[in-house]
Amino acid sequence: GAPILFHPGQYINILLDDGAKRSFSFATAPRVSDEIELHVRLVKGGRFTPGVFSTMQIGDKLRFEGPLGAFTLREDSMKPIIFVAGATGFAPVKSMLEHAFQSGLKRDMILYWGVRSRHDLYLGALAEQWAHEHSNFHFIPVLSEPQPDDKWTGRTGLVHEAILVDFPDLSAYQVYACGSVQMVQAAYPAF
Repeated sequence: GAPILFHPGQYINILLDDGAKRSFSFATAPRVSDEIELHVRLVKGGRFTPGVFSTMQIGDKLRFEGPLGAFTLREDSMKPIIFVAGATGFAPVKSMLEHAFQSGLKRDMILYWGVRSRHDLYLGALAEQWAHEHSNFHFIPVLSEPQPDDKWTGRTGLVHEAILVDFPDLSAYQVYACGSVQMVQAAYPAF
């Protein structure tokens, strides 16, 4: 019943009955409320997420461990920040950005959010709202597989490649990347 104390960007492990763990990042800034927000993507055939979407009810109990992780917002620098989010990798970035806005962080911040299609920008309107409300924040969505129904006129391709087009030299920036293992493995050496 006690609030969970965590740093923006950290995560918890949901403990399954057989001892397996599933990791989910906090998607809100710390100490915003007594509730936590996790972004859960349905993994068909998965061991945990199908139950979240089909049988989990309000009041069901979950066991977890945490907070865990060192992927946290570093506030001891004046460098501008580039956030790279792939799909639900947006969750810890959202936590960091909400904290930055609440604490009055004045550094320039850019969010590149890479997804397959427009539908996958599940909180794109929120990121656009932040860009209107905070002059030091910019949002650049990047679609890797836009669908005809998307009527997409924005950036396309792989998100890390879009960043490198805009910023061929990243030495003056702090870069935070969160998404699939494949995205991070492609971005890290390229950056």
